Amino acid sequence: MSERNNEVRYDAWLRRNPPHPGSHIYHGCLEAVDGVGGMGVGAAARKLGVSRVALSRVLNGHAGITVSLALKLEAAGWGSADSWMNLQVSYDLACERNRIGQWPQSAESSGSEPEAA
Repeated sequence: MSERNNEVRYDAWLRRNPPHPGSHIYHGCLEAVDGVGGMGVGAAARKLGVSRVALSRVLNGHAGITVSLALKLEAAGWGSADSWMNLQVSYDLACERNRIGQWPQSAESSGSEPEAA
C-alpha cells in the first residue's frame, strides 16, 4: 500500500515539475545508449540545421522547443513534432501553474481522476 502511495506522490510531483524538454533531447538523442560516443552539441546542431548556441539554450533549459525545432527534430528521426510540442506545452503549463499557484483539484488529490458528473 505504501509503495503505491509513494508512486502516486511521485507522479503528482512529476506532473507539477516536469523536466525541461531540452533534457529529453540531451538524454534521448545526444547521449549514447552505451555511454560511449554520444553526439556533441555542435554535431547535433549541424544535423538539425540550427546554430550551436540555439540548441545549447534549449538543452540547458534557457529556451523552449519551437514549432520549427520540433519539425527539425522529427526530420532527424528523433521523435514526432507532436510529441516534442506536447512536452513543451506540458512544461510551460506546469511552470505557469506553479507560478500562479493554480492547479486543478485532480492534481491536488492523491492522483485520482475527477469523477464524471
